[in-house]
Amino acid sequence: MTSIRPTILAMALMTCTAQSALALDECLVGEWSADLNDMTEMMAQGGMPIDGGEVTGSGPVMDISADGSVLSNMEGMTISMDMDGMNVSVTMAGKNEATIETEGDTFTITATTFDVVTEVNMNGQVSVVPPRPSELGPEISTGTYTCSETDLIFMQPPQVYQMQAIPRRWTRVAG
Repeated sequence: MTSIRPTILAMALMTCTAQSALALDECLVGEWSADLNDMTEMMAQGGMPIDGGEVTGSGPVMDISADGSVLSNMEGMTISMDMDGMNVSVTMAGKNEATIETEGDTFTITATTFDVVTEVNMNGQVSVVPPRPSELGPEISTGTYTCSETDLIFMQPPQVYQMQAIPRRWTRVAG
């Protein structure tokens, strides 16, 4: 009887693992880099009056694991642009943790840990935005997505772009 129990336990664990894997499209697993030009377009759609200034810097990198855990690394992310005749730069440093689930072409990302500090410099006037307080609870983003070997696109209703927690367009990091 004792030799059957480990086998039953192993089968139960494999079944649970297989069921968990079904909650995430395996195409999403890997490291992704956000598209800065698309982030600028999202800001403009959200009401930021961007004057067509060049956006430079490096975008966030997101690592999605097979278990659905997500780590977004914002270290050194800087976006510089012209806005209403002012030179504006936004620098982020830190990491956020989340989980992602998919069903069909829909996704739900639940961000749980917020360690990103944002610094906004507008013509030399610097404002620092601290990380989102954990007592506000998780931040949840939902919508549809498409995924290919090289590209990942998250889509949400247009009214969400202003406050969207995640960029729309991502490119798989070669590795």
